[in-house]
Amino acid sequence: MKRKLFGKYDLIIILLFLAVSSVLLLPKLFSDKKTTAVIYQNGKMIKAIDLAAVEESYEIELDGAIILVEKNAVSFKEADCPDKLCVKCGKLTRAGDTAVCVPTATVITLSGNSEIDVVSY
Repeated sequence: MKRKLFGKYDLIIILLFLAVSSVLLLPKLFSDKKTTAVIYQNGKMIKAIDLAAVEESYEIELDGAIILVEKNAVSFKEADCPDKLCVKCGKLTRAGDTAVCVPTATVITLSGNSEIDVVSY
């Protein structure tokens, strides 16, 4: 006697779960949240960039670091630091992401009107 992997009711439950989860995720996919990259060097704000408004990627050259700005992303492209941890950090894309290059005293932080993921005391 051979048994089927999925029964009739199993498929209905799976389809119902997929429909509910897709309905819950649609507002997040089509939301128009503004993300701003703020670049600091030596404690002073150098530039604030609206990442959604970036049309073409470009580079910002600072003392000891090159920052790559793309549509909805920003990252360290090059740095004079020996370990290159800031470059290995990758692209910052979500509000709250931060990359720091300590030897060049450069900080990139993303801010925006995003939802709160976790609250801690």
